[in-house]
Amino acid sequence: MYRIAVAALMLAATGCATTGGGGSREGNANVAGVIKLPETGLAQAGNPCDQLRVVVAHASTPTDALGHGMVKSSRGNRCSFTVSGIPSNAKLQISAVAESGLKCDNGSAPSISPEPSELELKNYATGTRDFAVSCGS
Repeated sequence: MYRIAVAALMLAATGCATTGGGGSREGNANVAGVIKLPETGLAQAGNPCDQLRVVVAHASTPTDALGHGMVKSSRGNRCSFTVSGIPSNAKLQISAVAESGLKCDNGSAPSISPEPSELELKNYATGTRDFAVSCGS
């Protein structure tokens, strides 16, 4: 009985020592918003929301995405997005990116505004950002 108690105590102590360390890439903050699609000019081969993603990353490594992102179709020619599990109290950069398959009617890649911007969220906070996709005239 004594051995089982000691083994359980060691297992519990080891488990507690290794969880939530400093190298974690996940956090408790979120970012949500919409991506407005153009009324005309976007080649509609499938759902354009499936070809968009929102990237939240440390400002020093803007292509190394953090958290868990989701983009889905919404009402009014828009896509809604949520990126959850991002670090709080850190300088982060947020941007929207179109996959290479998303094209304008003239064959060019659409532009997305605004440009990447920085944000810093407190613990358990949800920030909002909105983007717009456009196909130049």
